[in-house]
Amino acid sequence: MKQLLDRFLIYLNIQKGYSPHTVDAYKSDLKDFIKFLEKANISSIENVSEGVIKKYVYSMRDRGISKRSISRKISSLKSLWKYLIRFGIATQDFTQFLETPKLEKKLPIFFSSEEVDQCIACLQGTSSEKRDVAIFELLYSTGLRISELISLDVGSIDEMREEIRVIGKRDKERIVILGEHASRLIREYTQEYREKYKSNREKALFINARGGRLSVRSVQRLFKKVSKLIGKDVTPHTLRHSFATALLNNGADLRTVQELLGHSSLQTTQLYTHVTVKKLQEIMDKVRF
Repeated sequence: MKQLLDRFLIYLNIQKGYSPHTVDAYKSDLKDFIKFLEKANISSIENVSEGVIKKYVYSMRDRGISKRSISRKISSLKSLWKYLIRFGIATQDFTQFLETPKLEKKLPIFFSSEEVDQCIACLQGTSSEKRDVAIFELLYSTGLRISELISLDVGSIDEMREEIRVIGKRDKERIVILGEHASRLIREYTQEYREKYKSNREKALFINARGGRLSVRSVQRLFKKVSKLIGKDVTPHTLRHSFATALLNNGADLRTVQELLGHSSLQTTQLYTHVTVKKLQEIMDKVRF
């Protein structure tokens, strides 16, 4: 089973073009399933049945795993079985009738521009200030995902047009508008930080002190540090939510926001309309007519 998992992960990476972050998520989910099989003394795919799969789902509930995590693990299992069927490794899809738990829709957390300024103020005076400030401003003013941010190259930015060419999920390319303020901060970072640590062979826009491409983990550490300093939980996705909410609150239409965020479905973008309605209700409650 472990060999099958390794082959499946290679397939996701090479054939499907999934990002390392996505492949790691599949790996984590499916390793949990393999652990369950090992405890049940099941070592080959031939011994897995519909009953075994159902017992695994029940075991997750018994272990107190959240509905969201169960839903994700079931989705990973379904993807694995599609792979097994496609390449003739399995003849029956035991996951097709599995039902994922119904999830409560959570409104995305977002920050005001003042709160973002508070985050940026925490970064002043550090050795990597220019880089870190540019990262925060770029995420807030463009809504980029963390994976999209670290994959940016110097050539991704068109300074004349103030645009960024972004490669998003499923290798879909989109153009994102780069505001004047973010453009200036990136120039300052490039001149004062990147030039200092750059390697002639490294084309990445954001680099570390060794001159290599900045990693997801490094950016996550940066956000954890800021969260601790301001006493609020802030993540790259918080800034992405803040970007979308600010656009809608200032009159942008859903289709435009969908395009800028790189959402494949308008339904995903519609979640932000609930945020703006909630904000409107708060304003109405404060105003007497």
